[in-house]
Amino acid sequence: MSISNISIGQEVIHPQFGTGHIMALYRQGTEWLVRFNNGLRLRRPHHEFQNQTSQTILPTTITHPQFTPPPPTPTDQLEARHLIEALRMGIAPAQYIHQLTINLQEERASLDTALTQAVNLGGAVRAVIGEYGYGKSHLVELTHHQALQRNFLVARISLDLLELPPHRAFDIYNQAMHSLTYPDTDESGLGPLLNQTADLTRIWPQLHELSPFEHDPLILGLRAIANTASSRRRKIWTQWLMGARSRTYAMTKEIPKNVKFPTIYKNGKNARQIAYLFTGISTLARLAGYQGLCLLIDEAESYSLLRAYQRPKANQFFQAMIYATLRHHQSKLDPSQFPQHRYRDYPLAYDNGQSILFLFTVTHSDNRLPLHDWLNPDQILTLTPNVPPQELSQFLATVLVYHQQAYNYTADERQGQLKRAAAEIIAQSVRHGRLAIRQVVRLAVELFDLLYLHPDYDAATLIEELRQNI
Repeated sequence: MSISNISIGQEVIHPQFGTGHIMALYRQGTEWLVRFNNGLRLRRPHHEFQNQTSQTILPTTITHPQFTPPPPTPTDQLEARHLIEALRMGIAPAQYIHQLTINLQEERASLDTALTQAVNLGGAVRAVIGEYGYGKSHLVELTHHQALQRNFLVARISLDLLELPPHRAFDIYNQAMHSLTYPDTDESGLGPLLNQTADLTRIWPQLHELSPFEHDPLILGLRAIANTASSRRRKIWTQWLMGARSRTYAMTKEIPKNVKFPTIYKNGKNARQIAYLFTGISTLARLAGYQGLCLLIDEAESYSLLRAYQRPKANQFFQAMIYATLRHHQSKLDPSQFPQHRYRDYPLAYDNGQSILFLFTVTHSDNRLPLHDWLNPDQILTLTPNVPPQELSQFLATVLVYHQQAYNYTADERQGQLKRAAAEIIAQSVRHGRLAIRQVVRLAVELFDLLYLHPDYDAATLIEELRQNI
């Protein structure tokens, strides 16, 4: 029985719930709402059912629609206006991140290599260092899009000294699981992945075989979700795996006999466990047909503002994530340096089957993370204020295209003169540290604003004023 020939009202057989009839189809026919003869009414993945000859339907692979990047130009004038307003604030909108990237060829090549290493070696790490406004967040956004195009799941968070400081590993995991995005759906969070993989006949046995830990929370949670008919209880288990709530009495009753409930520790020395869970999610993503997990942490400079007693815990989290990601493919960190939680020992990584890219940003500071003690030089990307004039000229040309569309005009020779001459002046200012990349983005819009609002403004005069003021 294939998806293409199913129909509403058709009789199907489930190995656990028995015979029933299809009432509705979801997710392009991959999930069926079935009313069973025993009175239950459940929405289940199609591969759990059997055909009339009682042969289980098991697809050889799970395929996902190809991620389609947005068009290179806005679709209408209103969208172009919104784009220009974002650039006016120094921000490149996510959907135009590739067109508005300035001089990051080496960094983009390194990220592409890292994504390949994550698949082939099980993990890769990149740390990005740069001053404020030098494009760290832009590179994170670029990695986000590049990972989606490569069919990775992406968890992206920004640290904050008050709400999400770098020493609270459990909260980082919690936020990452809520931010999880997919290349084939607009849904977010861990729930869609768990729904896709709640399969006791195929995926769960594979994950169980790959897991190096007897009391794995992911194994227990996925089994409970697959065995639970109640959508409310499935949601409770999903929230628990996302770190959003503590276990309930009903959850305890649902676990198999002689199985100790594997607590997800919020406090204490839990860096090992959090790193293990991240690698476990990456393994589950691969079993679901994705390439793995890309974990992006922006604003890691919050570390420099931590109190002295908070930094060791932050160090433990970042070091544990680096080791869990790279494992034996590195030589600077030793697993013995990561203490176990006082209640239960945990391995540091799934190791077998995992595929994870861990990228985080750091601002130059006297108290920043000691990256060179943890990573090799090729794993550290340093953003420098050196942009070739040719790159800036291409960027100005792109901004001019958007500016014309936003305000419905045709550029004349003045804009052409400005584009050619301003690129050299701006490049020199960036090289000498007088302008950051974010300021360059704002300045580009302001220059074209002046020529648009003042038709009699001579381009040579504007260029001379630009040279004197920056």
